[in-house]
Amino acid sequence: MQRQPSHDVRVKIGGNAHGPVVAGNGNATYMNTAMPDSEVASERGGRADLLAAYRVVVTTDVQGSSSRNNNGQRRMRPALEECFQTGAMALGVSREVFEPVDRGDGLQVVMPEAVTVVDVLDTFIEAVAKALREYNEAASDAYRIDLRTAVHVGYVDRVGGEWSGTPLVHAARLVDAPEVKHVLGEASDACLALVVSDAAKHVVNEGYCRVGPTGYRQVAVVVKETSCDAWWRLL
Repeated sequence: MQRQPSHDVRVKIGGNAHGPVVAGNGNATYMNTAMPDSEVASERGGRADLLAAYRVVVTTDVQGSSSRNNNGQRRMRPALEECFQTGAMALGVSREVFEPVDRGDGLQVVMPEAVTVVDVLDTFIEAVAKALREYNEAASDAYRIDLRTAVHVGYVDRVGGEWSGTPLVHAARLVDAPEVKHVLGEASDACLALVVSDAAKHVVNEGYCRVGPTGYRQVAVVVKETSCDAWWRLL
């Protein structure tokens, strides 16, 4: 019997999968050469489009921001961004890959690929809250910042440098939960109300985070088309 010629064929497989994937029938080898986001972006000379990227999403809203005058709004934005950058430094994330989006009355950030829910809850949120307390101690009551912050995780897309996806929408709904607004407004000794989604709370329930499930209180979130349970704690 005549043997079929042997060929070495390599085919790049796109997508967000990482690590080697090899398949073949002895004649051809298909190898996954997908690279981390930063490498893909570097290879293309810019920020690459991403589909179905599994990321941690953080959305914030400044309590009572609409009551501030123009001067208050101008002072609020850089102070809030500086607190976020302090959190990024605590994570060891550079400014080049940490890009909060201004929502007008808060910030939204899709965390870099390597950042986990545990990283966000144990390190980022704690650092932001500490920076916020220090800012409030030096600020007058008129410029105090109290922050509601939601943490969610899921699949998002980045097209043309802009992030989109239902996790972003869901986090925005969580941060607007009326009960959380009320609780933060009544708590004179807290500057940040943390709200976590069911997906993020699952990580807490598994015992990975410093603050366990007993540190959170459940809340029913009914905002616009969203109706779900979430969990909150004050910092």
